[in-house]
Amino acid sequence: MAAALGPARALGPARALGPARALGPARALGRRSRPAPVADGRRKGSSGPSPRPSPGEHGARSLLAWSLCIRQKWAAMLAALRRRVAAGLSRQDAEMPSLRRLGVAGAIAGAAVVAGAIAGGPSFVSHLPGAWFFGTPGGPLAFLGTGSKRAPALSILGVYGGLAALSALWWRLLRALWRNPGVPVRSVVRVLVAWVVPFAVAPPLFSRDVYSYAGQGAMVSFHINPYLYGPGVLGATRFNLLADPLWAHTPSPYGPTFLSLDGLVTQLSGHQVLPDLVLLRLLSVVGVALIAAGLPTLARSVGRDPAAAVVLGAGSPIVLSTLIGGAHNDGLMVGLLVAGLAAWKRWGPVSGIVLCALATGVKAPAALGIVLIGWNWAGSRARTRERIARTLGAGAIGAAVLAALSAVSGVGWGWVLTITAEDKVSTGVTPVDAAAHVLAGMLHLVGVPVHLSSLRTVTAATGLVVAVVVGTWLLWQSPRIGELRALGLALLLLALLGPVLWAWYLTWGLVALAPVATGSLRRVLVWLSIAETLVGASSVLGIVHAFGRFHALTDAMVVLGIAAVTYSVMSARFIADRGRWARLSLGRPVARPATAPLGSPGPVREG
Repeated sequence: MAAALGPARALGPARALGPARALGPARALGRRSRPAPVADGRRKGSSGPSPRPSPGEHGARSLLAWSLCIRQKWAAMLAALRRRVAAGLSRQDAEMPSLRRLGVAGAIAGAAVVAGAIAGGPSFVSHLPGAWFFGTPGGPLAFLGTGSKRAPALSILGVYGGLAALSALWWRLLRALWRNPGVPVRSVVRVLVAWVVPFAVAPPLFSRDVYSYAGQGAMVSFHINPYLYGPGVLGATRFNLLADPLWAHTPSPYGPTFLSLDGLVTQLSGHQVLPDLVLLRLLSVVGVALIAAGLPTLARSVGRDPAAAVVLGAGSPIVLSTLIGGAHNDGLMVGLLVAGLAAWKRWGPVSGIVLCALATGVKAPAALGIVLIGWNWAGSRARTRERIARTLGAGAIGAAVLAALSAVSGVGWGWVLTITAEDKVSTGVTPVDAAAHVLAGMLHLVGVPVHLSSLRTVTAATGLVVAVVVGTWLLWQSPRIGELRALGLALLLLALLGPVLWAWYLTWGLVALAPVATGSLRRVLVWLSIAETLVGASSVLGIVHAFGRFHALTDAMVVLGIAAVTYSVMSARFIADRGRWARLSLGRPVARPATAPLGSPGPVREG
């Protein structure tokens, strides 16, 4: 019997059952349930042979498996990067950075932007002879620039890498101030001064508007009405030739405050272009200084940290690169507006209305400040009739100031008729333009032929009406939602829904909202500032064209370089204020001012 059973019986029960018995009942049953393969490629119980994949199917499956593997590895890398960034931010939140090293790092980032812009030539700065003291043909450091419209890859890396690094440093400083309130304002102002220096000595960046300002100032000094003619009337002079030809025959849209100062600057410069440009940039620097001086008063009035408000409003990369680097007169307008609001909080409505009227004499949007002060003049419990009367009184004071300015300067009221002169161009990236393109596409789909320019006229008018209606509602509700919040949102809406949008237009609302922004609104302001800073260095179309001229490998290297610079700055620990470097810090957290806690409602309802 043992011989009949064969080796299985001879080896005993455990050896006879083999691995199935050793693995237990469940595994044994599982093994027995699987049909054994047969020689002809079929399984027991199958009705036919299993189909073999064709070479094409095999390749498709391999490609799918490879793409799935790459996707999983990429997701794992991103998750690891997120964890590292989160850990770095948590570590940074626990330590106060060295303000001096932040200032030096920001100055280096700004210098990289300036160097890249000069090397990029017409893509970022004017490359006409005599356009600046250096970096232009015939002047010192002329070899750094290029006359080609194709910016080199290193130039693009310098400009956008520097702006990205500056934005990251700004973000780190903001996070530190939000979590360590009470840092002296003078300490963060020193950091901002270090950041300003490279942009203050640079050629006019990313725009040639300041050359048009110089031409209009020359017209005023020669008693030529700037509301009837453009700089082209000056003929073959550097005041005309350096300006953008687009504005050569465009009347000035600016008010008597700016044009009177513009004419005075031209006279002080001896009708020399370069000293004129320096003085015009000095006006922008004065405007940003007024912003930095007025924001602490506004922040304290609503129980916010003044140092954080100054960094958010006056130290943002969009302010540095456009208001200082580009020398736009929006800096003077916003500075006078903030000074007017601060004077209102400190000394009463009349002084605030006068300063806001001076800001309106630079650019018309500042008139909303006069309306805001008039509407809230009588206090939070005033009746509507009293509010309307006070608003009319504020308007009368503002009109008197502007009338006096117009008479003294001799330019008159022509700016009221030329206020829309800047709308003759389109940046192509505004919500108005996007709506026009969407509507045109939808109408073409249903077979309705319509020209894009006609639709843009309609969407531009609609956007302006929406901005006016919503802005009016915000100012009406300002006693309830907060004066600064209402004004800032109204200015931001006016910029976004206006017929034309330039990056520096957003500073109108971003600066006004800086003292009161918290939570989601604060995050929106930060990301909007960073995005418009990058767009303001060139148009979106210009960015696409710049990258489209390179090979794919060069594009990838530039993008990876910008990303590496940003990541390095965000995760760098050398900025931390520790050990022997502690003495280099310009400021230390001190006791919080006697105001409402950060993030809680202050004495005025601005939350």
